[in-house]
Amino acid sequence: MKALLGLAFLLFPVLSAAEVVVPIESVESFVNIRMSPQAGTEIVGQLSRDDELVYVRTVDGWHEVELPGGGTGYVHGDWANIVDEAVVVEDILEDALEEQIPAPEDAPVATEAPDPVEEAIDEPVEEPAEEPEVVKVPEPEPEASPEAEVVVEEAPQAVIEATPVIRSEPSMTKMKGRKDFVVRFRDEVTGTNSQIFDNGNFVGIGTTEPQQRLEVNGSIQIHDQNSGVAGVMITQSSGETGYILHNRASTLTIGAGSLDRLTIDRDGNIGFGVARPAHPLQMANGAHVTAGGVWANSSSRQRKQDIEDLDIEAAIQALVALEPVSFRYKNDEHETYLGFIAEDVPDIVATSDRQSLSTMDIVAVLTKVVQEQQQRITELEAKLQMRD
Repeated sequence: MKALLGLAFLLFPVLSAAEVVVPIESVESFVNIRMSPQAGTEIVGQLSRDDELVYVRTVDGWHEVELPGGGTGYVHGDWANIVDEAVVVEDILEDALEEQIPAPEDAPVATEAPDPVEEAIDEPVEEPAEEPEVVKVPEPEPEASPEAEVVVEEAPQAVIEATPVIRSEPSMTKMKGRKDFVVRFRDEVTGTNSQIFDNGNFVGIGTTEPQQRLEVNGSIQIHDQNSGVAGVMITQSSGETGYILHNRASTLTIGAGSLDRLTIDRDGNIGFGVARPAHPLQMANGAHVTAGGVWANSSSRQRKQDIEDLDIEAAIQALVALEPVSFRYKNDEHETYLGFIAEDVPDIVATSDRQSLSTMDIVAVLTKVVQEQQQRITELEAKLQMRD
């Protein structure tokens, strides 16, 4: 016992340890840590599956944690749990106490030698003549009442033990209803059909012909009153997770693998890999559609490498090899377009799969050739002026 008290004394500092935040079991790799308790804000770290961070507080459904390099960040409560390290130590201590203190049935109570005086008194008291009297006592009434026992057993099954009133009045436990419908209680003792239909395989709400594990005939509203984020998590058995979240900034986010993939803000701007899209349609690589409906390619020098001047001879050869055509798309037979065939263009302007074209490549070829021609025209004009 002294050893156990010593163990408890040694474990006391651990029992007082701070709470930590760990990813939920369905997280496959890591969870993003954001600068503030809001989806789409800057990512300042990652909480891996096998790691844990010290818990600070919870703000609007987000757990604030201490970062390894200093400072704090926020992990959403849907992706992480708060774990008290002291709980594990308490379990260990309880197991140790159970091993040291034997159970009452294992206690060596009967090892003490009985008092000879008590034995002498007990021996004559055990009269064997009383045993036949006990056997002779007939008990037909308990054995002859199987019907009463059946009634007692059936009553709790029918009642589902809803209220003590139903237990005391078995006649009120019989309820009529339709097959495969879940019971809904209108009051404490009266049941009726609900909107939930369950045939053992599929569940339907508002429908009696569900084709999936859960089918709802009507709209579904998700309203999280405890935080500024409401959403739906979709997790496969392999652990792959996708989600749809709506936060207090009126931003709808669709994600996969704990990463935001598509964002729609309150102004209708859509961002692919962009948390705060500034254009009607914006890509993570910088390309976007302007408010006027013009597609703008990503063309910043910061995103490019191996920049070289276009060779004029290659540009002229490409321009000569281009074959402009008119055509109609198979899925748009009423509209005629002008352009080129991806499989037929020169290699200098072709894509790797030859299934699409970049208009900027062709514009670059045309621009280079026109510049060269303009320079030659200027030189010829200068020679003519000298002759005059």
